[in-house]
Amino acid sequence: MYDIRRLILLRDLAERTTMTAVSELHGITTSAVSQQLRILEDEVGTVLTRREGRVLRLTPAGRVLVDHTSRIIAALEEAESAVAATAEKVTGVLTLATFRTAQSRLALPAAAQLRAEYPNLRVRVVDLMPVDSVPAVRLQEVDLAITYAYSFRARDLPLGLSSEFLFGDPLVLLAPDGVRERVRQHGLAAVRDADWIAARDGAPSIVSVLYACREAGFAPRIEHRSGSFAGMAEMVEYGLGVTIVPEMSVDDEHRHLIACTVANGTRQIGVTYRQASLERPAVAAAIRALRTLASPQRLAS
Repeated sequence: MYDIRRLILLRDLAERTTMTAVSELHGITTSAVSQQLRILEDEVGTVLTRREGRVLRLTPAGRVLVDHTSRIIAALEEAESAVAATAEKVTGVLTLATFRTAQSRLALPAAAQLRAEYPNLRVRVVDLMPVDSVPAVRLQEVDLAITYAYSFRARDLPLGLSSEFLFGDPLVLLAPDGVRERVRQHGLAAVRDADWIAARDGAPSIVSVLYACREAGFAPRIEHRSGSFAGMAEMVEYGLGVTIVPEMSVDDEHRHLIACTVANGTRQIGVTYRQASLERPAVAAAIRALRTLASPQRLAS
């Protein structure tokens, strides 16, 4: 029977492609990773990896083994969850990942609620963007994650993961004084010649700017870049241009900058988790807490 720890090393090598990355993930030496994978190859009786330049790729046999490993790990977690469900108390450690603008609205209140209701449960919160938190959920580095997807951009989850919709976060246009009233009267067409503020190319939020402007019949002239929604709002405050951001990201100080909502533009907030962990009492309790916090009544308060 194959050693599950070695199978996990092979799975992680498939994800990270280098021995160094796998050794850093598991806190062991590169030589130890290499040795364990050689032992696994001896057990299997065939070559599992091949080198392509600086990275390692799986052979067909390696890919088959990793596919089965995912199912094995899921089955083990389902067994752990089922056993945990028989306990009278919610205990253990629960790690919740969240992106920054959902931290104060969802993650921290959920953590406080869980700690109050279940004194024997340790709740950890980590700050991760969905591009990092979704793989972390799949690799069992975190238990569940608050994530988002833009309404006009499809997202496929890895096998074994599910995401439950919590609420829609409308996209809004921020504009400086003298521009907001024109936008309210004429829509985005009023800022077709304005300077635009956006994230770096490739960031998920820049798609919202490009999509909304295209729907309004023009291409935005992006003059300024910022790595945060707060930074974009500050640029608008100083009259540098206009931008589109999720409403939840706009703090009280900058809410006067909102000129209008963007038609058909929404950032869909959800919670992503492993299907095999759903019976685990701590995970189920966390999802219930997030549902409560995302209810229309709680969001309006």
